[in-house]
Amino acid sequence: MMKKKKNRFWLFILSLWPGAGHMYMGFMKMGLSFTLGFMILLMIVGITNIGAFAVLPITLYIYSFFHANNLGGLDDESFMAVEDEYLFGLGSLKNQPVKIDQKVRKAAAVVLIVVGIYMLWNVLFELLRSFFGWDNPVIRAVYYFMRDDVPRAVIGIAIICFGVILLRGKRAVTEEMDGNQSQQVIQIEQKDDEEASAK
Repeated sequence: MMKKKKNRFWLFILSLWPGAGHMYMGFMKMGLSFTLGFMILLMIVGITNIGAFAVLPITLYIYSFFHANNLGGLDDESFMAVEDEYLFGLGSLKNQPVKIDQKVRKAAAVVLIVVGIYMLWNVLFELLRSFFGWDNPVIRAVYYFMRDDVPRAVIGIAIICFGVILLRGKRAVTEEMDGNQSQQVIQIEQKDDEEASAK
């Protein structure tokens, strides 16, 4: 499908659904990426039943809306220069196998474990609440503790771990640079010694 600037009114209306405005202008790959991304994030929110995750589809929705309208507002030359490509790494799936770094794999595993535990807790708590009743003070205290305090604690721990990882990474880079500099100094000294002995 050819890229083509279209009526701004219909672009505005269609961009109210993520990806539809892009498809209307001929950016089919972009449009598909936004639609799939939005639907997957909605599915994650629905399955996990974790309200905090709702920020993800809302953010993607807003970004998609403004991205489509900004594309429609470009001049003709800039508009035609924009390439239609898959977003969020979807284009690399068909070209080459996806390589996941070990650190990313571990982080993803931790996130999945935490989300799985939280989902399991929601299911178990519903059973407890139906058995003991909502008027039980212990049940209510446990509910509010799990709803308010545990997510804050998990996010706090995650932020601390992320900071420690950043510090370790920076220290490793610094040590590597120091090692390279000392190796260069040794090489220069050896070269000077060779030149001196040659004379």
